[in-house]
Amino acid sequence: MKKNRRQFIYESFAGLVTLTVGPGVFGQSHFLAGRSYDSKPWIELSKSAYRHNALQIGKMAGGKPIIAVVKNNAYGLGDVEVTRILEGSSSIMAVAVVKDARAIALRAAGFSKPILLMGDFDSVSANTLVEQEITLSIFSRASFKKINELAKDTNKAVKVALYIDTGLGRMGIPFKEAVHIGEEVATNNRLSITHTFSTLTTPKDFAEKQIQRFEEITKALQGKGIATGIKHLAPSLSLLDLPKSHQDAVRPGILIHGSFPLVNRPEAKQYPLQVPYRLKAPIIRLEKLKAGDTIGFSRFYKVDQDEWIATLPIGWADGYNSGAENGAVVLLKDELYPVVNVNASHTNVSLGSTTKIRVGDVATLIGPERPEITPEGFGKLIKGHNYLQINYKESILKKTYESF
Repeated sequence: MKKNRRQFIYESFAGLVTLTVGPGVFGQSHFLAGRSYDSKPWIELSKSAYRHNALQIGKMAGGKPIIAVVKNNAYGLGDVEVTRILEGSSSIMAVAVVKDARAIALRAAGFSKPILLMGDFDSVSANTLVEQEITLSIFSRASFKKINELAKDTNKAVKVALYIDTGLGRMGIPFKEAVHIGEEVATNNRLSITHTFSTLTTPKDFAEKQIQRFEEITKALQGKGIATGIKHLAPSLSLLDLPKSHQDAVRPGILIHGSFPLVNRPEAKQYPLQVPYRLKAPIIRLEKLKAGDTIGFSRFYKVDQDEWIATLPIGWADGYNSGAENGAVVLLKDELYPVVNVNASHTNVSLGSTTKIRVGDVATLIGPERPEITPEGFGKLIKGHNYLQINYKESILKKTYESF
């Protein structure tokens, strides 16, 4: 019999709370019961894979040191956990974040290498940032004024970065004003310029123009006796496409996490990266639907013949891309099964008319085991982008291993 949404929710909830009864079976509906299971999704991280990727990126950059961008909670994979791993890599000289609270959290977690704050900060965190020697970015005249005021009230020199907008048009000192503001910064002996950087656009011809602007600015500053600190321009794509962008250091993000910024990159064979994480979730419910039954509020998936449907406790509100229902697969007991529905909190997987899969079995949604479930493979199957792990919520549990 086709179940309505209220019955579905009731049985799923009953299965989660009734952990002391026997096997959870109501007719053709199986639920989480009888023994203790993990009932939430989690992410597994591989230390060896992250270290491998850092070494490969160093080779791509001709030996230049790496400033690893761990913004957006390390692309959803856990900035604290990832930086703990990267701390031990000789290829990583520093990390970069966008939020002041995340910079402070990394220090609180014990990360000791330099941290560059590429975004703004508030008055509450200001003194803590200085005390913890986090480099603050000057990206406008207003930010320069704020940092100048901060420097008056501190007992140590404030580390700053000149963040120059060479054409991205999103953030940074307008390039025509950069030399003048740089000169003003240099007059304050309470400020120490440790970085000068910019961000390049994707079109190669314009990125080359940005590099030219950047080099003209830094040469002009140095010609006036102003130290520019470490110069860097190259995010992941520019690192691959434009050797001139390497400067003193490179600044990759997605490459660290084992993904090239675009699929089918020729460098993938020369510098093979490893997927350093797995996204996993247990089956919390199984039900055999009848031909004609449907799944979801919009009845997105219609069952053509009787088949077993598994429910996983992860959805788009957790950061699992809703496009997965358009062709993605998950790995269960060495077999791939299609995702047929994704809602806010759950994902449904078709197991076929017969199955040996049981409630409590663990699905790998993203991982290195099969090409189809790597970030690139996932992106290809749903005809989307491979930056899809960027939205995983911070609340998802992280587990770190030496290797998979």
